[in-house]
Amino acid sequence: MAKRLLPVGIDDMAFYVPKLYLDIRALAEKRNIPYEKLSLGLGLHKMALPDVHEDAATMAAEAIAELIERNQLDPNRIGRIYLGTESALDMAKPTGTYAVEMLQNRYAGQFGTQCFRHCDVLDMTFACIGAVDALLNTLDWVATDPDHIGIVVATDIAKYELDSTGEYTQGAGAVAMLIRWNPRLLVIRRLIGIAMESVHDFYKPRRERFSETPIFDGQYSNNCYQNRMQEALDDFRRRAVAIGLFKNEQYQALSERWSKMIFHLPYAFHAKRIYIERFIAERQAKGVWQADLQRLGLQVPDNAHFSDQKAYEKARNGFFKAVSESALYQRFVNDKLEQAQRASQETGNLYTASIFLALMSALELSNTAGQELKGKRIGFVAYGSGSKAKVFEAIVQPAWHTMATNFNVFKKIENRQAVDYNQYESLHTGTQNASVHPETGRWGLDSIGKEGVTLGARYYKTL
Repeated sequence: MAKRLLPVGIDDMAFYVPKLYLDIRALAEKRNIPYEKLSLGLGLHKMALPDVHEDAATMAAEAIAELIERNQLDPNRIGRIYLGTESALDMAKPTGTYAVEMLQNRYAGQFGTQCFRHCDVLDMTFACIGAVDALLNTLDWVATDPDHIGIVVATDIAKYELDSTGEYTQGAGAVAMLIRWNPRLLVIRRLIGIAMESVHDFYKPRRERFSETPIFDGQYSNNCYQNRMQEALDDFRRRAVAIGLFKNEQYQALSERWSKMIFHLPYAFHAKRIYIERFIAERQAKGVWQADLQRLGLQVPDNAHFSDQKAYEKARNGFFKAVSESALYQRFVNDKLEQAQRASQETGNLYTASIFLALMSALELSNTAGQELKGKRIGFVAYGSGSKAKVFEAIVQPAWHTMATNFNVFKKIENRQAVDYNQYESLHTGTQNASVHPETGRWGLDSIGKEGVTLGARYYKTL
């Protein structure tokens, strides 16, 4: 018998994006990359860039503040603020403490100077899945007491070396989530498919000199993502069957169970490119794949018919490409994936915040289009290099329309300022000394301690 679904989940969400961006066309021209390869191949349009005064802590504070003010929260009632990031500012002091210090200074006059004194603050790190870990951990804590209120924030700056293969996927931003009982947005089922293996697909090792950029192998990382995803999906199904979540014997694909599918997106089109093999496997398990092949006029390449492995791999990749371009697969993409990828096209990779921006994108666009999601299931496929995948699902709540209306994701994306390539490079290398677009009332880095017991300490102010 299926376990009772506790009414715990995401009540509201807030998104912060820096006010600067680089048009991908400008980067493509500078790097002699065909623009269409990035825009049509990967779905990249713009890259969100942090200004001189911005970092993971300021972005987190901005997103959390929006949640607090929109929901008129008393900070004294917030029991925990858990932060997921791979852009940590210190190897010991949590980035979340910097964000909470900014919040405390802002709200001290209204709620007291110790308004966050009894709030549990913690950073969680596992590459791009760290904020999902923080979310699932906080859900368990909230479930223990209906009076518990928590906030989870994902905040990151995706930064790669200039002229590297990861450069054009860069981005920055933060998403904060209000977690409590009887949420207005999503109830999250605490059934989780997990897959983990220690690999070196993407990592940031300790070096003699601190570096913000990772060591990575893009193709290997894609393979790790795909393998962990497959294993986590299988684990989710196994656990779901064990508790009686599937009530009939007829096979149901998870992609059919879920109204929308929300993935971690290293680039906007990643989900639709990585899911093609799983989609075929689902059609095979359902017993309809042979009829699909006949209708599509396609034939699966047979390794025995090729003289070498390279020729077979080329034919196999061509086959997958043909399936991906078919009306059958495009219908799946349009129904399940397309709305979630649209915000990512305008921001780039947000690491831990990527999957949550995809969720906000899908919900806001569904709401704008007049789609009704109440009572429907949303599936999540999270991934973090190193490597781990988690699969879980949520049920959309009756008030979701109201909550999604307040997101304003695309209004925030539109309200930004473009920089040229030279400004981008000076921001990237740290040679830009003054902020390009400081906004009154926003938080910014004021100074960094230079000596004694304050060496490296970060101090913030309101601009």
